Amino acid sequence: YVEGLTEMTVSNTSDAMEVLRCGIDNRRVAATKMNHVSSRSHAVFALAVKSEVTSNDGVKKIRMSKFTLVDLAGSERQKATDASGDRLKEASMINSSLLCLGQVINALVEKEQGKMKHVPFRESKLTFLLKDSWG
Repeated sequence: YVEGLTEMTVSNTSDAMEVLRCGIDNRRVAATKMNHVSSRSHAVFALAVKSEVTSNDGVKKIRMSKFTLVDLAGSERQKATDASGDRLKEASMINSSLLCLGQVINALVEKEQGKMKHVPFRESKLTFLLKDSWG
């Protein structure tokens, strides 16, 4: 469970694009010393596609696919941005989730090499949402 996560059912491409536009509009951005329009949050858009085809002999085939688009907020040096208050808190959260993402990637590499078994997907909302995208 991820607080604030929205799941919507769409039946065509234009509906899916409208949901994507809505997500883009809801992104948090704010000015910092380094960037006038700085992303203050990550964005994850996951599209699950289900297609059903029934052959002439009545056999029903179902295909499931999932596409995940991720736009990461950039890591910023807090001193360089002159951040304070909410901007400082946001920057800390962004940097923390990017650190967790790096730890997950490193753990997956080590697991592939037979060195490590635990992958810390639950350490951040971002890595938890991407858990089934790693292969």
